[in-house]
Amino acid sequence: MNQNRDFYAGLVATVFFAVILFVLIPIYVKVPSFIPGFAPPPDMWPRVVAVIGLVMGVLALVLAFPKMREASRNQVEGFGNRILGNKTHLVRFAGILIVFVAFVYGMPLIGFVPATVLLLGVLFVMTGNFERKFWMIGLAVIFPVLLYLLFTEVTHTPFPKGKLLSANISHLTTLI
Repeated sequence: MNQNRDFYAGLVATVFFAVILFVLIPIYVKVPSFIPGFAPPPDMWPRVVAVIGLVMGVLALVLAFPKMREASRNQVEGFGNRILGNKTHLVRFAGILIVFVAFVYGMPLIGFVPATVLLLGVLFVMTGNFERKFWMIGLAVIFPVLLYLLFTEVTHTPFPKGKLLSANISHLTTLI
């Protein structure tokens, strides 16, 4: 992995988990005013995962700087190639930010699982590495479903179901 990819991967991970920790969890995970006994609150495990991801993203950023410094000493490239490469990375980064914003605003509409599947699918496409298409598709679908099942069935953490899907399901049940 080259030095720019390490930096941008750390930056994307940091932004992603920061959005989850500071925006999505406080808005969508309801914490009751009273929790009996030693039961953990419903937002405990999502916060643990988000904090760990945030720490790993920051660590990736910090570890990318020595690589970038060493690579810049050894790098002998034309100035035009570097500008073009940075523009490509900046466009991808802007695209990722747009996708995250769409994820945050789209989740209440379509729900957690479809929004996360779409987010991971777009992120995998933006990597540009299509050698392992089946792994990318499998992870984009299976990972959100497993996260949803883990948190809803084991820790009983509610996730947004989405207005579109819940309205269609409730409409179907009234018809039956």
